[in-house]
Formats: sequence, structure tokens, C-alpha cells
Amino acid sequence: MSPEAAPPSSLLLLAIACGSAVAYTVSMVAMKFWSSGPPALLAPVIALALLVAVALEIVALRHERLGLIYIAILGIEVVLIAAVTSLVFGEQVSGRELAGCLLVIAGTALAWS
Repeated sequence: MSPEAAPPSSLLLLAIACGSAVAYTVSMVAMKFWSSGPPALLAPVIALALLVAVALEIVALRHERLGLIYIAILGIEVVLIAAVTSLVFGEQVSGRELAGCLLVIAGTALAWS
């Protein structure tokens, strides 16, 4: 009999969730460019990013509760999207939106503690 592998640490699961959130963010940015960019190039980017995001999410879900993984991925994704929309697209982030992002970070950290 082979011994079972130890479950990944919380830090590793959080890193996997971060990877999933980054991949979801890449797909969202590619979708934003859809109207102005070449769909033949953007479609594979979107598909690959979503495939990576879902694969990482499945890995994380094998070892942790759905609610916790969902909170982590969506929380990280919200903050990443806010940063990207400001830095890449030049969209203004209001003080209320920034406060919301900080609350998301705090809530995600609280859920993982």
C-alpha cells in the first residue's frame, strides 16, 4: 500500500486560488478587448484562460470547502479586475469602490484565518 499524499497547506491552496483568479481576470480582460481586437486571436486566449482557471479551481476544491475557495477566488478576482480596469483601461476607481475592495480583502483574509 502506498501512503496517501498529505493535503496541501492552506498557503498552497490560497496560491492555487490566486492562480485561478488571475486566469479568470485574463479571460475578462480578453473579453473586454473582444469588440476592438481580432476575435480569432482573442477566442483562444479566453478559452485557455478559462480552462486554466477551472482546472486550478477543481484542484483547490478537492482539498477545501467550496465556500472558502469561492470566496478566495472571487475576492482576489474583484481586486485584480479593479486594478486592471484602472491601470490598463484608465477607468477611475472611486473611493467607495476602493473601500469595497479593501472590505473584500479583509473578508477574504477573515474567511481564511
